[in-house]
Amino acid sequence: MTYEEFKRELYRNILQQNGAEGKEVKLLERGRVCTEAQTLKIVKFINLSCRGSEDTMIYEDIIYATSNNKTLRGMLYWQVRPMYEKFKCEGWQGVLPEIAAKLQDMGEAADSTFKRSNAYGLENDRLILRPISYSRNASELENCIYWRFDDVALVLYALVYESAEDFMTMKIGRNMLEKGKLSGEAVLTNALLNTYAKMPPRLYHSTDLRCVHDPQEGVFMPGEEGTPIVIHAEDEAEGLRGYRVSTARGLNGAIAYFYPGVKERLAEILEGDYYVGFTSIHEAVVHPVRHKILGEMKEAIGHTNAVFGESEMLSDRVYRYISARKELVEV
Repeated sequence: MTYEEFKRELYRNILQQNGAEGKEVKLLERGRVCTEAQTLKIVKFINLSCRGSEDTMIYEDIIYATSNNKTLRGMLYWQVRPMYEKFKCEGWQGVLPEIAAKLQDMGEAADSTFKRSNAYGLENDRLILRPISYSRNASELENCIYWRFDDVALVLYALVYESAEDFMTMKIGRNMLEKGKLSGEAVLTNALLNTYAKMPPRLYHSTDLRCVHDPQEGVFMPGEEGTPIVIHAEDEAEGLRGYRVSTARGLNGAIAYFYPGVKERLAEILEGDYYVGFTSIHEAVVHPVRHKILGEMKEAIGHTNAVFGESEMLSDRVYRYISARKELVEV
């Protein structure tokens, strides 16, 4: 996808997010001349934030969203070029979820998010994503809606039954979206945020192998209530043992690693780059690079995958999160 194609598609996808309802969302293109007074006010505001001056020139492509044009309170804006660079590395799943989460945090339309039925007859609050091995299920995924990162597919499902202990889901086929007006990316984005809300991320020490955790334990994302995990980033022994990323419910917990902000937060609390692998669909294992020998980690992932059945396997590959570039690469 070229930059210009990405720019148009990004704008369209932002407009289709649930959190964009009731807000003004516009694309300001580099080099264009603004004559409308309110737009000039917004351009000045953005230039003051980015450049320290109230210039009226649009220096780069920007998409903004605001729910109050008079005061510009709660205004959000995104520079398109950095988003394009991230898209080239991670796809839409690396771009849209964080934008959608910030739109929802703005507030006005949050009460209606995921509460109504959409154009294809499904309730939005019943849509979630589940992690599935792409290489082991490629043929089955042909009619499915999913994001893919290398060997991991994040697949769209609908909740059929849900209890405190378990839930039952069904895959959503592409034909079910044909009558709707939302793009696949918009649906996937909202489903990922809904999964986050239903099953928030958790981080545990690898030595804490309980089958069931208190949902309030293992909190590591900012703003969440509960008992935070205590990390000693400088402790080599702890780093060698590693950490487990999952959800508060544990089921299909590897999805938590792909929630918006999780990769970056792990780099922050582990104070640098880290390796990540997936021992099953239910969790990811993480080791700081400075405390782990890569060969040992690959061997451990391979051994774990050999013990569990095919249905539980996600990937036998190991990745490194490069914090300076905010990029996840296979090693």
